[in-house]
Amino acid sequence: MNRGCAWLLTALLIGAGGCGTDAGGDADAWPVLDVPLDADATSATDTASDADAAPGNDLAPEAVSPRTFTVMTFNVGTTEKLVHDGDPDGYGDALADVAAAFYGNNLAWVPAREGLRTFIDALKPDIIGFQELYWDGHCAADCAAAQATDPALHAAACTGADFVCGAPLPDTQITVRRLVGPDYAVACAPNHPDNCVAVRKAFGALADCPDGPCIGGLDGMAPPNGCTGGARVATAVVQVTDGPQVAVVDVHTVSGSNVECRTAQLRQVFENRGDDKPAAFGAHNIVLGDMNIDPFLIDPLYDASVAYWNDQVGAGRRFHYLSSPDSTGPNTHPSTFMKLDHVISDNLDGSCVVLGVSEGTLPPVSEGSTFFDHRPVYCTVTVP
Repeated sequence: MNRGCAWLLTALLIGAGGCGTDAGGDADAWPVLDVPLDADATSATDTASDADAAPGNDLAPEAVSPRTFTVMTFNVGTTEKLVHDGDPDGYGDALADVAAAFYGNNLAWVPAREGLRTFIDALKPDIIGFQELYWDGHCAADCAAAQATDPALHAAACTGADFVCGAPLPDTQITVRRLVGPDYAVACAPNHPDNCVAVRKAFGALADCPDGPCIGGLDGMAPPNGCTGGARVATAVVQVTDGPQVAVVDVHTVSGSNVECRTAQLRQVFENRGDDKPAAFGAHNIVLGDMNIDPFLIDPLYDASVAYWNDQVGAGRRFHYLSSPDSTGPNTHPSTFMKLDHVISDNLDGSCVVLGVSEGTLPPVSEGSTFFDHRPVYCTVTVP
């Protein structure tokens, strides 16, 4: 599952491109960088993304914009509903059943976690939004409950090296810290530690969380109507080094037929999260995550959450797409061919690829892997 980082970094970013040069403002705010194109080389600087100058496919390298940074959102969960036998990494149906029954399909399978760590180490996004991480703090209680009610499930989930509750690391790093390493500050949503934002320390600082993981450290709350507990919409305030402050809203709405609740959660993003202000409360806002809607395929007449989203996002609206703006773009949920994961902004420009789906890019682990049921959206963003 592990690849050489030099090969991986180049292959991952083929076609990722950039967003052009600085369109205005104080160009001195974000320094112009001379980043080496050799992926084996050490970063020339610790003040901006190492991936900004990655080569394109048969394109001459472009100058790095002084206001360019990179963002990734990734629902890292899995599902038992796919056919897993024959998976190149050995993630068979039996393991998928354990992941569903014990871990709620959140990221807990150790080989997937380690493969994703290699992926992130190579790519080094400046900001990462995660959804569906397993919170290792639940291991003790979850294992005790399984031992009392289902000894076979306990043996599969809580012993051995397959899953995080059975294979704790000697340094007791939890899953989210293991994914990003020491170079990122990490905070997670209140009462939803499966949803977290990581910020590369060389790029900027996470408000009130210099390192973390700060569990419950994001700014968020349950929707006003109480349809779900905890913050499935939560905001990270990122102070960019020598740059502006950016509010990053990590979203993971409810899926399926619970349209009323999903609409309430989307209203938190744009209108009122429960304290008379929206989650997107910054001067610059990036909203990212698994919205659990495809606004290009789902008829808004039959899904009020899609209708509400379309009133807020798109041409002529306050927010515009950085990720795919229409039905022609790459899907983020390959099993349904839908675009469920989105990145939008009010006043930041950019473009995105879906890693493992967009032409010339690679998935987060092995080709043909059936563990992740979503694909990461990776964006290059600029301040206009």
